[in-house]
Amino acid sequence: MKKYVLLLALAWPVLGIAAEPNCNTGGEVPLQLMEQELTRSFKILKKQNPPIYYLSYTYKEGENAFLSVAYDGVADKSVNPVSSAEVMARVGSVKLDNTHALRGERENWILPVWSAPVPDPSDPKGFLTAWWKGTQQAAEDAQRDFSRVQSNVRSMAVVRDQSDDFVFPPKENYCRTEKLQKIDLTQYEDMLKEASRLARGKKFVLNASFSVSAEQGHRYFADSRGTRLKTPFSFFRMAYQFSGRGKDGLEISRDGIYDVLSPQDFPSREKLLADVKKSLQELEELSNAPEGDPYNAPTILKGRAAAVFVHEVMGHRLEGYRLKNAGDGQTLAGKVGQQVISPLITITADPTQTQFKGEPLRGHYEYDDEGVKARPVTLIENGVLKNFLMQSSPIEGFPVSNGHGRKQTGRRAEARMSVIRATASQTVPYERLEEMLVEEIKRQGKPYGFIVEDLGGGFTLTGTGLPQSFKLEAKRVLRVYPDGRKEVVRGLDVVGTPLVSFNKILAAGDDDTLFNGSCGAESGWVPQSNIAPSLLFENLEMEKTQKSDFKPPVLPAPDAEEEGK
Repeated sequence: MKKYVLLLALAWPVLGIAAEPNCNTGGEVPLQLMEQELTRSFKILKKQNPPIYYLSYTYKEGENAFLSVAYDGVADKSVNPVSSAEVMARVGSVKLDNTHALRGERENWILPVWSAPVPDPSDPKGFLTAWWKGTQQAAEDAQRDFSRVQSNVRSMAVVRDQSDDFVFPPKENYCRTEKLQKIDLTQYEDMLKEASRLARGKKFVLNASFSVSAEQGHRYFADSRGTRLKTPFSFFRMAYQFSGRGKDGLEISRDGIYDVLSPQDFPSREKLLADVKKSLQELEELSNAPEGDPYNAPTILKGRAAAVFVHEVMGHRLEGYRLKNAGDGQTLAGKVGQQVISPLITITADPTQTQFKGEPLRGHYEYDDEGVKARPVTLIENGVLKNFLMQSSPIEGFPVSNGHGRKQTGRRAEARMSVIRATASQTVPYERLEEMLVEEIKRQGKPYGFIVEDLGGGFTLTGTGLPQSFKLEAKRVLRVYPDGRKEVVRGLDVVGTPLVSFNKILAAGDDDTLFNGSCGAESGWVPQSNIAPSLLFENLEMEKTQKSDFKPPVLPAPDAEEEGK
């Protein structure tokens, strides 16, 4: 089973462009040392039988800061340095190497590479020794894996796509430095504590958490083809989440997440408190709402919900490497040049964009994790499939990477989403979209339709052993009646299959909305961004969501409100 999970962030166009280089790779000590050991090791390893034909080093240095507040107290507070190394070794040849998917093997989900903390480059001997040990281990692992690949290939039926396992990325040289921004976690403690107190005595709140996090630093990349890169990364986030559970075991939640370019851009105290109050009101409303029934009806996915839908339902199927994986359903195989979704919609990927209406795009990067320069890609144009997200592993008809090889530390890179944007050739004001929803409900003679205001993380199935379907948590749903009345309901998930659902789009709003998040798949968790307008569907199917087996706690919280308050 292939299952992909999405962690969400906040909503909210003008797109920013990446900065210019401002340093020289030749003057960067980490790259100097990495190049020294990589050159020495590769000279030896390429003579082995079978040979190590490609080698790359990745080094990350920086700082992670985290503050967690719960129940009016600090639950966690830390600032930790980051210093990690990765070695990627390829054994065999570009035609067949150790990264070839092992058919019938569960290990394909893990895709590990050697990774470990390393000493600071200010200790050259320790730094070089760590790379030497890592390279030796990575080479041994790659040799072992290649033997397994050779055995696996001999025993398996021939697959349709006979493309090579690798294409050498272009040689690149790029250097950009950013000064790390200072973040004083202490200054946010009182604000988060005050916000957390708003949940006191609320019987419908089971858990409440608040956090501030910062990840910043630089990534260095060097490979045996001569690529040398230094690029900065920075992610600043403030977040909160409330969750509850009804007597029937149905879990509910509301959240708020603020991604910013700098700690100075975090929301003000007044803004945070106002948003928290609104989320608590919505959670209480959900706790008292009737449970929805499974139904197929006209539906609007509003703003952020539409962006999540595009990501989950179509995004993973546009990741090119799945088309050469025999265990994948390959929904879009052989369909380039054909209409696959509503002709109203165009979908692009552009990791070079940095901002959307002043908010940072978490899916932005300058070079991917294989050292390939980021670039914009039109994936679907007016409903017609044009392209796939590509890493440095060719598929039939797409021989090179387009800069979407991505991964978390310790995993192999695979083609993954970056900044995904769905646009519509024609749009209407959102208010008109709601009018069109009511008209469609009446036209179909339905008792009601839906507006999904918020979709939580979900999953999409792409393996051949299971239906090519999706299931997304509808965190806030309005039931809309033919007279225009709206009623909040709970306990529903949006379900369906991709090609059918995407061809049911009737209209789009003019309210393009962003969500930032992190997406988990074979190559681990990667930051990404999605932008989409509200979408009106001729119909979408809702089904019951999974319930907990547990009732709410019998023991009231120490600060629980008295009955009747």
